[in-house]
Amino acid sequence: MSSRETNGSPLPRQSRQDYIWLALMSLMLFVLLMPITSYVAALPTILPEWGLNKTQAGLVFSAYLLGYALSALLLVPLTDRLPPRNIFLLGAVISVVAHLLFPLMANDIASAVVLRGIAGIGFVCVYVPGLRIVAERFRGDGRGASMGVFVTAQYGANSASLVLSGALMTAMEWRDAYLTVSLISAFSLPLAVLLLRGSRQVARPGTTGRLDFKALRNPTVRYLILGYALHAWQLYAVRTWFPLFLVAVFVAGGADRTDAEPIAIAVAGLALASSSIGPLMGGYLSDRMGRGISASAIFALSGVCSWGIGWTVGWPWGAVVLIGIVYGWSTAADSAIYHSGIIEASSRDQLGSTMAMQAFLGMAGGVVGPIVFGGVLDLAPEAHEWGLAFSGLGVLAVIAVVGLRRLRGLPESQFLADGKW
Repeated sequence: MSSRETNGSPLPRQSRQDYIWLALMSLMLFVLLMPITSYVAALPTILPEWGLNKTQAGLVFSAYLLGYALSALLLVPLTDRLPPRNIFLLGAVISVVAHLLFPLMANDIASAVVLRGIAGIGFVCVYVPGLRIVAERFRGDGRGASMGVFVTAQYGANSASLVLSGALMTAMEWRDAYLTVSLISAFSLPLAVLLLRGSRQVARPGTTGRLDFKALRNPTVRYLILGYALHAWQLYAVRTWFPLFLVAVFVAGGADRTDAEPIAIAVAGLALASSSIGPLMGGYLSDRMGRGISASAIFALSGVCSWGIGWTVGWPWGAVVLIGIVYGWSTAADSAIYHSGIIEASSRDQLGSTMAMQAFLGMAGGVVGPIVFGGVLDLAPEAHEWGLAFSGLGVLAVIAVVGLRRLRGLPESQFLADGKW
């Protein structure tokens, strides 16, 4: 049965207090994740300092997602047995500590991979249980939008982190800037404790808290996870490499590279800020138009941007930024749709396992994306490297749209967005 099942009684209306709580939860997540792209902002300096090629730089970024994916298999199913608030608070502490240690202890690829992997563990312990907590509090037609607000906070933190970190790095060494942003994230901890103090989340009787692979027998779940994996592949490749792509655009326009790097990174952060409102808008649209229709349209738009943007080196940077704004929005806007769909399609006693499989298999795409993109940049002719790398992401969009169209024909889709899939 769907996790949206009721006993025939109407779903409770949300109170003003619920929406205030959601706003504060989202603010807390935003502050907690403030260092999430500080590494990307520091990449122009780290690459020569550590002697990394672009594939290795992508590997360091993806270590964060690998820690997220692997730990999800063990930790997320525990939300079926343990109160999600406990896992959330543990993850928040891990995230803050790992980011504080990165500028203090990371000196090469090995130490950087370990510390970013630990930070990824903290991220999954916060993000996935947080989505479950929000979904349990907001039901009915507003679930997609409410989850979109929480997801939007995560995307907003990515953009704000890039802008703030890049701005600080114009005035201080990258380690000092990273440490400053990480200290800011620590202010989220007392707010997290306060917001989750009265959490109504309790363990479900009869659940083991262990991973149950039977969750993948549901074909709706499998297609949703496929869509999420392709989404993550594209999303994290863009998040990692668009700032450096914009540096190339500035340099091609005649700017000095040293001067262009901090400015281009800050501008990239502002351009990708459009992703911050994407999940909220996508979740809202999917509540009213259907999960599949909305996700397909959004992925198709991101595919068009992928096929085109890499060939714009040499264009005026303002025009490239405008495309980047649309691109940033479209790579993020479908995120809450997959999360909402998974919760609606899953059996309640397997929800933790289903979300764990989504986090693991979906984020596996996120792990691969930045590395493959960096590999294309290393191997492709310099004149075509950005065009070929971004066009590869366009292929993913084609696969995703085909899969989402097939999903809409499944009878299990009746559980998604009140049958509007």
